[in-house]
Amino acid sequence: MPRRRKKPLPIPEMRRKCNATGKVKKVTHRYIELPYNMNRAKKTDDYEKIPGAVVYNYSSHEAAESVHGSGSFTHQIEYDEWD
Repeated sequence: MPRRRKKPLPIPEMRRKCNATGKVKKVTHRYIELPYNMNRAKKTDDYEKIPGAVVYNYSSHEAAESVHGSGSFTHQIEYDEWD
């Protein structure tokens, strides 16, 4: 039996204030800063419950990239590198 794949936690359906625009909208992108010395003994299903974690919510892809820079929320893969 194969092992279960590790997947990132999905973004729950919620409305929060966008850090880029300042408007309350549905969250589509999140930027999460975790503390360096985070205790991993306890399992949690929400990053907001981790003490010391900073979560930035964004309402759109464009709003997230306007703060963190162009291409920060997308993977820039060149298929020529894989050959």
